[in-house]
Amino acid sequence: MLIGDACWSREGHAQTTLPSVTVEAPKPAQARPARAERRSTATQQRRTAQRVSPAQPPAAVAPASVTTLSRATGPVSGFVASASATGTKSNTPLIESSQSVSVVTQDQIRDTGARTVGEALAYTAGVQTQPFGYDARYDQYMIRGFSSTQFGNYRDGLRQGNGLYVYFRNEPYGAERIEVLRGPSSVLYGANDAGGLVNYVSKMPLPYRLNEAGFDVGNFNRYQGRFDFSGPVPGHDDLLYRFTGLVRDSGTQIPGTWDDRVFLAPSVTAKLGEDTTLTILSEYTRSKASMWPYYMQNPLTGHITDIRLGDPAFDTLKISQASIGYRLEHRFNPALTFRQNVRIGHARLDGDMIDGLGLSADGRTLNRYASNFKETLNTFAIDSQIEAKLVTGPIRHTVLAGVDYFRQATNFGYSVGSAPPLDLTNPVIGVAFPTSELSLLAANRQTLGQLGLYVQDQLALGGWRLTVGGRQDFSELSHYDELASTTTTSKPDRFTGRAGLLYLFDSGVAPYVNYATSFLPQAGTTAPGRGASPFAPTTGESIEAGIKYQPRGWNSYFTATWFNLTKDNVLTVDPVFGAMYSVQTGQVRSRGTELEAVLSLAEGLKGIASYSYTEAEVTRSNDADLGKVPIGVPTQQAAIFMDYTWQTGALAGFGLGAGVRWIDRTWADSINTVRNPAITAVDAGVHYDVRGVRFAVNARNLGDQRVGICNGGNCTFTQGRTVLGSVTARW
Repeated sequence: MLIGDACWSREGHAQTTLPSVTVEAPKPAQARPARAERRSTATQQRRTAQRVSPAQPPAAVAPASVTTLSRATGPVSGFVASASATGTKSNTPLIESSQSVSVVTQDQIRDTGARTVGEALAYTAGVQTQPFGYDARYDQYMIRGFSSTQFGNYRDGLRQGNGLYVYFRNEPYGAERIEVLRGPSSVLYGANDAGGLVNYVSKMPLPYRLNEAGFDVGNFNRYQGRFDFSGPVPGHDDLLYRFTGLVRDSGTQIPGTWDDRVFLAPSVTAKLGEDTTLTILSEYTRSKASMWPYYMQNPLTGHITDIRLGDPAFDTLKISQASIGYRLEHRFNPALTFRQNVRIGHARLDGDMIDGLGLSADGRTLNRYASNFKETLNTFAIDSQIEAKLVTGPIRHTVLAGVDYFRQATNFGYSVGSAPPLDLTNPVIGVAFPTSELSLLAANRQTLGQLGLYVQDQLALGGWRLTVGGRQDFSELSHYDELASTTTTSKPDRFTGRAGLLYLFDSGVAPYVNYATSFLPQAGTTAPGRGASPFAPTTGESIEAGIKYQPRGWNSYFTATWFNLTKDNVLTVDPVFGAMYSVQTGQVRSRGTELEAVLSLAEGLKGIASYSYTEAEVTRSNDADLGKVPIGVPTQQAAIFMDYTWQTGALAGFGLGAGVRWIDRTWADSINTVRNPAITAVDAGVHYDVRGVRFAVNARNLGDQRVGICNGGNCTFTQGRTVLGSVTARW
């Protein structure tokens, strides 16, 4: 029973006539820091204030009208976040969450010199970034051996959606934090792949003044300006604003290609009384890159060559995207809160490319073709939820009940034509152009609608934390082929659930176990001989166990996780009607271990270290990939990055950072006959803060180790050495 009206005592407990059910006021999730820690932190802040203007404004005292999720979504000083809303959609301390969640803070993004979301996640356990080599078109990542590029792309807790080639891109400079939820996540987010998701948390308006402007210069003719302004509207303390932006003109390591971007993200927060907050978030991004950044594969060895398949004369990808939405929160009383998140999005893609078609009989001439891609994507997402804090006897509850709806519509067109052949003994690029008019080869429209009803209860009894949740989804997937005038429709419904148990010891050690499931609708149909029936959703099931540790008096966080994850209903070759058709009898299993540690000490030391072991295998298949490792999945990977800033003396304000990233070998083909080499990269940075200005130089992959990576026939190189110098002023 939930009590809406109660008289609150000084101790924070409701005075009610019902002894078996009481409402509990929200309490701080962590104990007050030890006296030595408080003294150390205060000393550091005083020294910093005497030395330079603060690089990170001190956190303001949050008024009652500020969202109760602000601690779980707001700014973090250093590398260690104490709470996250991604795993539970509530303000939950990471040490009390019975699922594996990592938080990449804006400070970590800055100090490691990350220029993309993929680079920002490069030090995170269980996440394989750059799985298919350098690609300026998309943010690509795999979690626990499963791709999360398409369906695991979330922003502020809402799915962003994707088409065949058009995706919503995220600018790391506009993120307050980037969070990774590992394992099945359908119980709160609906349709998703089994590995997990990445949630990009936008910068929100701040209750204090922030003025920041910066300029960056890097190799490959990279020039970039950026700004971030926030604070109360003059004369209106109940109205906050933020305007973040970035403009970039850049080449890449692939000659004749671009990595240009314009990013603008204005937002406004209105405090509509003491208990209601409304934030309007908007964003516009326009980018330009190569449509086909691939190199030719040697037909004999299966490895990459240095011959470009794409041609600068006809190789451009232009994507524009825009979104607007709001986050509304109303507190009926300290125990009952309503929240609603809404976003409308639009993205448009136009891409030209040239690709190889096959060798001529002379063995030296590559026949080629030209093509054009046009695609639009429109999305609508809404998530409404009620959160109630109550007590039944000795058990404290945080109950979350919600309904969300997601809809996307894509319109895709694909045209092809012939292009001049390429002499492989004397390749000349940059002068090719289509030799014929492009003809429309494919045109289709696809819509996806998904309605989900979910409920979750987080129970606390002493040191015990139990999280249970369930969700029912109703989906409809429709595909219309304009050229064939045919429509395929499926209505996959699915129930998913999660249960996790954790015990928090006074020492800061917290062992836990978790079980979760997921589902993902799948386009396509079976063979006509099987009735051309729509495919059922793929499903995921995971068992996870681990230990978390947060030492008292240390701003640090350590995790060790073991998982066993299975994905069913995977497409495999139809044994009766042949390779042209598929059946859903396949299965992929991934199991392994992940270790991660982050720290931010008052003495100026920050760092992150991770190790991942992933044993991925195709455990059921009608094809030759049975028993093989999926393409692009490394068995092991490890990374460490440390940054130290002098706090006193002649070097006060001066800092150094260095890191190493290693990714094990991967398979380039599904039958495991061709291997991609291992990747080792060394990163380094130097920075100096003085009088409100930060000077920095960051280098990633100092040794310029470019490794050829192939993925089922598409080949490119990993990101080579990048150097970026920056000047950032805050006032």
